[in-house]
Amino acid sequence: MRLSEALRGTADQPSLYRRAWRETDNPIVIEARAQTLAIQRLQIWLRLAYSALALAALLGYWGFAEGGSKAAGIAGVVLGAFALVCVFVLRTGIAHGRANVNAMLQTLEGSRGGHAGSSEDNSTSLGQG
Repeated sequence: MRLSEALRGTADQPSLYRRAWRETDNPIVIEARAQTLAIQRLQIWLRLAYSALALAALLGYWGFAEGGSKAAGIAGVVLGAFALVCVFVLRTGIAHGRANVNAMLQTLEGSRGGHAGSSEDNSTSLGQG
């Protein structure tokens, strides 16, 4: 199976993200897993924003300090400002998303009666442990 088929799924097999999910799972667990996947995607965008920020710093330094064109320096500053805003927005979204998933798991743990080890089982199943 090719990676694109695994991610999108085919007519006879569900996608890779839904394969481990069962219809009998608690809706809170399903939502927590979906939000965990969304957080992982946001982390990819955060890494890209950090890379753009580093590129902007290099471009600005080269444009203003190393004798490059002023246009390159200005482009570096503009790119840096945009990347910095993206970093702040993504970090805030990831932090709030993690808090939301933890709150869901605490709710689930409370509804189960606080079984021993249930929080470790849930965090491991979400790929966080």
